[in-house]
Amino acid sequence: MKKIICIGECSLNIILGADGVPQGSMPGGRIVNAAAILARAGLPVVMASEAAADSVGQIVVDFLSRAGADVAYFDRFTEGRTPLNVFTAGREGILRLNRYEQYPPQDGFDIVWPRVDEGDIVVFGGYYAIDARVRPRLTKFLDHASEMKAVLVYLPGFLPEQESRITRVMPALLENLELADIVITRNDDLRLIFGVDEDAACYRNHIGFYCRSLVNVDAACRRISYFGGKEMTSAEIPGEVCGSLIWNAGALAGVVEALVAADAGREILDEPQAGVREDILRHAVEAASDAAASLSAPWQQCP
Repeated sequence: MKKIICIGECSLNIILGADGVPQGSMPGGRIVNAAAILARAGLPVVMASEAAADSVGQIVVDFLSRAGADVAYFDRFTEGRTPLNVFTAGREGILRLNRYEQYPPQDGFDIVWPRVDEGDIVVFGGYYAIDARVRPRLTKFLDHASEMKAVLVYLPGFLPEQESRITRVMPALLENLELADIVITRNDDLRLIFGVDEDAACYRNHIGFYCRSLVNVDAACRRISYFGGKEMTSAEIPGEVCGSLIWNAGALAGVVEALVAADAGREILDEPQAGVREDILRHAVEAASDAAASLSAPWQQCP
């Protein structure tokens, strides 16, 4: 079985109630949580990332290790702190974010990359994929993975607090879209990056030129859609929780599971047939619903 290489930022999320009392904590990031979901399903998952040699970093690394992911390709840096996202619940129920991070200097990104074989699936994205501190080494690895005929899955979304001027990172975003074989987004991502929250229009005017395959989660319309060329296939989102971090991590995991099950190579995603699109959406909805089933109330709005 081909392996799944996940590349993304590791952080810890903490939610404080309106009274300041902690409601709970969990590892942050769709890619980290998707890696854990896939590893628990028995798939060979490698997580390539970095975390400080502090207690917060150890919590995230242990979380992945317990799930069964390979964490041998972590850079445990000593000059800095693992990112911490503190969400405070307001009276109207909206979560407000305060973010704390301290990465090493510019040359501190020192990951030893795993081997890439033909047919491997490489998942990358978030702010990590456009960060000037990370990008030079990451881009070389992605170019190598593409040459080795790995399937590249890109999540362009990131927290708005990480970048206030989208024009500054747009060239890197477009390069990533061009590298990718399939892109996975939420409407919030489309709105933040392209200023458009209608997925069909965004695919037609922005994404389809760079990457033919797009899977988008539309929480407001309770729909997940696959766009491939001129074709679009949609599936209804069941249940009540579909906008949370865990639901979206589950959707990502489901897409990857479908690619593994179909032994899908890049050529399948170049011209995705109706059956392929339907299978990918079915896996995405099932995996996301399973992940959200155990989601406790404080995390239902966590981005």
